Amino acid sequence: MDALGGSHVSGLSHYLEWDSIAANWVLFQLHRQAVPHPGDWSIGLVDSRFNVPEVTAMALATSEVARMVSVITHPLLVMTEMQEERYSLGSGWAFLGGLPELDGISNGNYSGLKRIRLMSWIENYHAVVIISCEVRPGIVAVLRIAEVDGRHNLNTWSVVDRETQTIIGTQTMFDRRSCDMCALTGDVCDPRVCHNKQSFDELRAFRISLLDKMDNPVYNMRYTMSWLSGKYVTAVGPLPPISVETACYASGPAFAYALLSVLQSEVEGVHPPRSTFRLVKHAKNEMDYFLGLEDQPMSSASEEVSDEVSDEVSDENKTSEEVIAPLNEKKSSKDVKKLFGSEAKRHRCGTCGMSFKRAYDMKRHVIAVHQKIRDFKCSHCGRAFTQSGHLNEHVRVSHTGINVFVCPVCKKTFGNKAKRERHVRNVHENESNFRCEVCKKLYKDKTYLKQHLATQHNVTADAVGELSKISLTQC
Repeated sequence: MDALGGSHVSGLSHYLEWDSIAANWVLFQLHRQAVPHPGDWSIGLVDSRFNVPEVTAMALATSEVARMVSVITHPLLVMTEMQEERYSLGSGWAFLGGLPELDGISNGNYSGLKRIRLMSWIENYHAVVIISCEVRPGIVAVLRIAEVDGRHNLNTWSVVDRETQTIIGTQTMFDRRSCDMCALTGDVCDPRVCHNKQSFDELRAFRISLLDKMDNPVYNMRYTMSWLSGKYVTAVGPLPPISVETACYASGPAFAYALLSVLQSEVEGVHPPRSTFRLVKHAKNEMDYFLGLEDQPMSSASEEVSDEVSDEVSDENKTSEEVIAPLNEKKSSKDVKKLFGSEAKRHRCGTCGMSFKRAYDMKRHVIAVHQKIRDFKCSHCGRAFTQSGHLNEHVRVSHTGINVFVCPVCKKTFGNKAKRERHVRNVHENESNFRCEVCKKLYKDKTYLKQHLATQHNVTADAVGELSKISLTQC
């Protein structure tokens, strides 16, 4: 059935008016960087396991809908981003191949994140959710799930031309929750052969009670958990039905790891990987190496430039433009090139633009940060590392306890003395020794200061390095 073919996408919802925020969001005409922040049931992990019979899969294989099915069959981290008066807009991230790692075991099938879009609202105490996904350039697949009663949902699968916002084709299917008898016997609750009678009024009543507790009833993750969790069967005409079992989480190890993975992906889209190392525990070992390089004594040439620039920014009455402009100009001056060496003598990463004095350091950076190659595996727990030094430190700290440095306050162990001292300063002594010479704000960590300079004062990459060195010498 293709009743909506050729119609505007608003045929799926009267909220999807032409060139509206909702329509542009669902059709990927708008984009924003999203950093998930759990709260008020606004974020959760939806893990759906689909079972598509071979005959049915072959019939669907030629359609764009099949491409979308292949995306939503993977774990999805979903989040509400914008709460409008009548509806909510949100984002989702599909973990293609499953979560990249859980409980220290790497998943070799993981192949990256796929962004999806969400729109939801409550209509006459029934939930409606729209999920959209770009299946190929200019073509968006849209799934509209509408709650009918305690047991049934109406699914409308559509393919939409993003440019014209018109529906190319649609197909309507009914979902029904599996009955308890089929669940006990392990059978697929095929509506063609299962005629067991069962009331699902209690489930429906519980969902209504969730809405009654809200001043302004909205669709949230708690409602999702009550509504979609469990086993459903989707009838596909005369073909064998599709069965799906869905589990929803708002906490727990799988949820926490999915959230960390998405945070890493989204933040790295705004800032270089070095500025996100504290947010993602699985990148911490790699980042410690580069922080260690920064903590090494500066060369005489670097100190000379630091003294030179320090004279220019020591006057606290200068405006931010007066402080920054000379730094950005000096970056390209002949005097600075003499002191630092020509650009040809420095080794710059072609991915993120970081530069290194030695080719070896750049190679290690590419392997650790961009390629994420982990060839050194722990024989105790199976965790893998990019460098043998990181592995050795991990074994000492986590397994053997030999040659470790213990915090005198909280007894936390560290692989080297510098890390312990930094921990004591930042956590227990609460020192903020890194000062912005533009606005005088103080930071505990040099990386945070560099991020602040780049994002708040628009200081170029090389000037960030010079200004942060000044802060080190003056604080």
